[in-house]
Amino acid sequence: MPYCLNPSCQKPNNPEGGRFCMNCGKNLQLKGLYEAISLIGQGGMGRAFQAKDLGRLGQPCAIKQFLPQFQESELMKKAIALFESEAAQLKALGSHPQIPELIAYFGEDGCLYLVQELIEGENLYIELQRNGIFIEAQIYELLANILPVLQFIHDRQVIHRDIKPDNIIRCSLTAPELVQEAGKANYQSPITNSPQVNFVLVDFGAAKAFTTDTANRTGTLIGSAEYIAPEQARGKAFPQSDLYSLGVTCIYLLTGISPFDLYDDESDRWIWREKLQTPISNHLAVILNRLLERAISNRYSSANEVMHDLQSVTISSDNNSNSLEVSCINLHNSPQIKKLIESLNLGQWQESDLLTNTIILELANKNRIAELTSNDIDQISCDIWVAIDQAWMQASNNRFGWSIQKQIWKSLSGRLIYEENNYWEFAKIYEKFADRVGWRKPRWLNLEFSPKIWRKYENLTFSISAPRGHLPSLFFWEGFNLVDTVLYRLEICRQSQDNS
Repeated sequence: MPYCLNPSCQKPNNPEGGRFCMNCGKNLQLKGLYEAISLIGQGGMGRAFQAKDLGRLGQPCAIKQFLPQFQESELMKKAIALFESEAAQLKALGSHPQIPELIAYFGEDGCLYLVQELIEGENLYIELQRNGIFIEAQIYELLANILPVLQFIHDRQVIHRDIKPDNIIRCSLTAPELVQEAGKANYQSPITNSPQVNFVLVDFGAAKAFTTDTANRTGTLIGSAEYIAPEQARGKAFPQSDLYSLGVTCIYLLTGISPFDLYDDESDRWIWREKLQTPISNHLAVILNRLLERAISNRYSSANEVMHDLQSVTISSDNNSNSLEVSCINLHNSPQIKKLIESLNLGQWQESDLLTNTIILELANKNRIAELTSNDIDQISCDIWVAIDQAWMQASNNRFGWSIQKQIWKSLSGRLIYEENNYWEFAKIYEKFADRVGWRKPRWLNLEFSPKIWRKYENLTFSISAPRGHLPSLFFWEGFNLVDTVLYRLEICRQSQDNS
């Protein structure tokens, strides 16, 4: 239903099809093209609405209405400048799948409006409150997604100046839609080498164009106090200031504690590692600490430099660390296993799923999982099975992996050895198993007894937020009859390892 944008309107909701507000008479269509549907947020600077673009066949969009609560003329001038800056920066940045597209910017009836692409999803602050603190793999996933965006805007002489959890949205588009959106911009992440996108950077109201002169000139303090870099607090901003704020964002997500309480003024140092509930790898800690350096010269010089360090994942043999470790196999002689661990450690879940299949197929000398036999499974070294399983388990904090799937399988009364004469019992357990790990969904949503249908592989959830046991998936997706064989092989291998 159309929503009236008159701030004084007492009954803004209107019936479908109306052109003018039935309460106050205001035109419900901005420029005759944009129609608000519902209020989605408001603050001291204005309001945001879910809307539709009538010029694009009703395509969803968002409307920002400038409505500051200031009386002082100087504050009003600065507020207007920030609002206009957001439009200018979005226009200058052009099209990027992880930045909201600017559709229009104009004034009407004494108000300023900005119309942009509607980003559906929730920001990381809300996600933290709902799901709890992030684990290491989620931070790798975040960095791998957001760093290319920062490099993109910095290359175009723009500093965001307000990087924080509230301004990073986990996009709720399905995987095929994300690929399609990324394809529009002909953009690929330097880390993943694929157009898969999970996070969107929003709120460019504080963004600023920089040059050698303007970056060093003292100016207005802009940004959120908990997250801004020391130099930004003094009115100066550099591309490295965004990297600092990203580092602070990460330690907040890892601890759930205000950044103010993660820095000890008495000793003049960060104490975030001491506040962790679960230890993280030294590899990630070193990256975060360098992002958090107070001196710009000690910080990373660019987002690309951070991405380079992310890609050089080290495999630690330190038993006291939480880094990915596979002690049972010589990684030097198994580059595919090392590649899998690096991919998992970066939170590249779909790539890791595909790579898991590739490793097994190459060892069995087969082209498809469906061609594998129980004899092929038995001929592959126990070291391989345990190494792959251990990598998945450690990267996901025991959410994914064959061992987790085995626990779920057995909890459903599934056996590890089935014969042809009890196939139907196996098939029944397999369907329950698929429902439990999220590979199937109700045909009709919200109906308890709705028949289940299989999700398409590309529509599975390749994220740490997926149901427990959701990944790896493709192996059992193509070779469902191998579930008991693989799980039994893993159990034998684990027992053999324990007895040695």
